[in-house]
Amino acid sequence: MVGNRCVHAVISCQDALVALLPCKPFVTGGSPSPSAPCCEGVSKLNAEASTTEEHRELCRCLKDAAHDIGVMLERAKELPQKCGVNISMPIDPNIDCDT
Repeated sequence: MVGNRCVHAVISCQDALVALLPCKPFVTGGSPSPSAPCCEGVSKLNAEASTTEEHRELCRCLKDAAHDIGVMLERAKELPQKCGVNISMPIDPNIDCDT
């Protein structure tokens, strides 16, 4: 059932955005490096989004949010490396989240 599927989802878009909120100063150019809470959020999302569908949903969510808050692409691309997290999708505003 779709309703139950949503209840059992590992992480919602809203939860993902809350987890990454500490990253905003870094990805918008206001801070020279990501904070520890930012990196904890990146790591948490990477661990919790384990299925292809979860990756797709997270991709769509983050693409929309990045556009809305003015994320600097180069900063966003640096985030996984600076936080020591290996992610499975490239950070690119032109990525097709359905592939």
